Amino acid sequence: MSYIDFEAPDELKNKTLDFVKKVTDKNGKVRKGMNESTKAIERGIAKIVIIAGDISPAEIVMHLPKIAQEKKVPYTFVNTKAELGKSAGITIPCSALAVLDIPKEAEADLKAIVKDVSALRK
Repeated sequence: MSYIDFEAPDELKNKTLDFVKKVTDKNGKVRKGMNESTKAIERGIAKIVIIAGDISPAEIVMHLPKIAQEKKVPYTFVNTKAELGKSAGITIPCSALAVLDIPKEAEADLKAIVKDVSALRK
């Protein structure tokens, strides 16, 4: 897809999905969907943004990596919107989500994901 500007290895994608599940299970704050993710980035409240890799047409989420970079918000990709929705605890597919509030149990996971993503983007 044209909006995916780096290829995350499967291990990182799985770690990211586990992180989202942990955040939602432990009552962290997550905004689901492309519109909510966009607003969270623009307002400077997103800690990380996760984007599905199977969005069609790509124009729907194409702007997310760009505005995340502008606002210095880390972002990464997972394979499918179905996986992303499931990890967020919803039954419908999710194109993107922004994590706003991270429970203590997930802080180390976020740091590890951001470190891995930073290494891939160099």
